[in-house]
Amino acid sequence: MEMVFDPTVKTRDIIIKCPRAGTLLKKYKIDYCCSGSRPIGEALQERNLNPTKILHELNTLYEKNSDEQLRMTKWERQTCIDLIQYIIDAHHSYLYMALPSLQKAITNSYNKHVQSQPELSNVHYLYSILKIELEQHIIVEEELIFPKIISYEKHQTLNTLIDITEYVEDLERDHHHIMRILKDLRAITNDYQVPLDACDSYRLACVKLDELETDIFQHLHLENNILFPKLIEEMEKVK
Repeated sequence: MEMVFDPTVKTRDIIIKCPRAGTLLKKYKIDYCCSGSRPIGEALQERNLNPTKILHELNTLYEKNSDEQLRMTKWERQTCIDLIQYIIDAHHSYLYMALPSLQKAITNSYNKHVQSQPELSNVHYLYSILKIELEQHIIVEEELIFPKIISYEKHQTLNTLIDITEYVEDLERDHHHIMRILKDLRAITNDYQVPLDACDSYRLACVKLDELETDIFQHLHLENNILFPKLIEEMEKVK
């Protein structure tokens, strides 16, 4: 088997080469969204994980999905406009649909069972913050940042590029905070493992929170590891 991934490969490059590896890295709680520039070996060492075992899993996954990967869109090779449209269609649309329904499930669980399951108080609180932040975040992207990027790609001007790269720093800070909330939600819910006596609303909420986390990881990966570096690379060219 070809060793495509070794300990020196950055986590973001693993996902770019093998998108299905996102599920595996998520399983081992390796952050490839906001810490994508870290070598995988360093990330595994920090979590006291077996690098030989996990790198073997990653390389096996890459080999098994080689045909599929050839057919998948290589977003790092696409224009910013195409990537932005995909982010809006695939991830922003998902958030618009998922956030309100998940809020309903969590609120129902909180109202009915917070006395017997006190962790629901923290879940309800953290999710409310997460929902507000995500809603504000996608509005800022769609109404302010993305139009600027599209404008730059059509009519490249230095002033527009400087304006965009300043906003990128703010967006990356937002992403870090979103990731911290997701980490806290996972810890509070014991990795979304609901108690045996949990109600259906609580079970549904945990399933949907896990799905939301997966989608956000993919969403932030596209922005932090592909879209934003394209813009920063443009900025480096004009310095």
